[in-house]
Parts: sequence; C-alpha cells; structure tokens
Amino acid sequence: MLTKHLLKILYWFGFTLMIAFLFKSSFHKFWQAWITATMLLPSVVVVKYGLEQGSKQKSAFSRGVLLFFYGILCLYLSYMAILAAYWYFLELDSQAFNFMIVNPVFIWISIGFFVFLEQLVFKTPVEEESKTVTIFSERKKTVLQIDQITYVESRGDFTVAHLDTGESFKNSVKISQWEQRLPEFLRIHRSFLVNPHKAALHGSQVRVGIDEDLPVSRGYKTRVEAFFLG
Repeated sequence: MLTKHLLKILYWFGFTLMIAFLFKSSFHKFWQAWITATMLLPSVVVVKYGLEQGSKQKSAFSRGVLLFFYGILCLYLSYMAILAAYWYFLELDSQAFNFMIVNPVFIWISIGFFVFLEQLVFKTPVEEESKTVTIFSERKKTVLQIDQITYVESRGDFTVAHLDTGESFKNSVKISQWEQRLPEFLRIHRSFLVNPHKAALHGSQVRVGIDEDLPVSRGYKTRVEAFFLG
C-alpha cells in the first residue's frame, strides 16, 4: 500500500513536470513554470473529489450539475494559481504571457487527462477488489476487508458493518444491497447478514465473535439450519 502511495506521488510529480514544459514558454525560467504547475494540484484534488461525489449520485441530472460545479471550481482555482504566478514572476507583463494556458479547454483537458490516466494506471485488480468492499461512513470513503466483517446489521434508515477488530462503520447501504455485494454471506434475519466463516449455530441463534448471539427469524430458520447442520 505504501509503495502504491509513493508511486502516486511520483506520478503527480511527473504531472507537474509535464505541465511545466507546456508552460515554460510563458516564463523566464523553467522552475517558475514548475512552481506554477505545482500550484494546479489543488485543482486536481477538486476534480478527483468531484468525480467521486458524482459517482454517488443516482440521478444523471444531479450528477451533471455536480460535475459542472466542480468543473467551474477547478477552473477558478487554476486561474487563481496562474494569476498569482503571472503577478509574481512576470510582474503582470502581458507581452511575456502566453494566454493559451488560461484557455478553459486546455485546463480541463490537461487535468482531466491525468486524472483519468491515474485511475487507469492505478486501477485495483479485480482479484483485490473482490476481497474488499467500499462504503462511505461518516462522510468518508472507507475500504473494508471482507474477511474482517463479522456481520451487517440494519437499523432502519442505515446499516452498521461490524468487524472482528471490534470496529463498526455506520453507512447508508441497505442490507439488501449488502446481500448483493456479499453473496457468500448468510442472511439470518431481515436485520442481520452474517459472515458464515465467523459464525456458528448456537441453539436457536447464530453466534458471532466470542459471545454475541444474533436472532434467526422464522423465515430464514430452515436455510440457516441447513447451512450449519447440513
């Protein structure tokens, strides 16, 4: 994991160097162009966050509005960075400035290309994806190891994923959606979905962990008994 983060840092360092080469004709020295390119990194963060938030929207209209908003915010931050460099390095000399670098299409394409390339280069292999599940808990993206989940509990408008580490993560994923994401898990109740590898039948209940017993509803009783006793 540390190696992957280091590679991403090197990737975005390479991004600043490549953008600096595109900017160098507008500045007296290459390091000035590089610093300007580095100042575009907040715009990169905005684009990545906007894409992440957009992917969570069910409505195409909501997704479009959200992406438009983050696109404008990206443009604004980029303009502020370029304007600051223009003022500091070029002393507002318009004749020494290449106005191509403030073209919104140039900015969006440059940043968008590298964001999508990063997703392609650092895409998680299917084998690794199958061992994890991603949720949003407390407004933060959280990746859970499936083999650490003991059970998922439904509490009305939200569910809670319980881990064998003692941690629990509240999220908005419905238990029916959890059931689709974790087909190897066993539904024992309308409110409980358990990891069968971390559970055992204990009388009329299912025990997870050391001493936590979960109820088995009448509708799932036959299936649960068949699984553990069959």
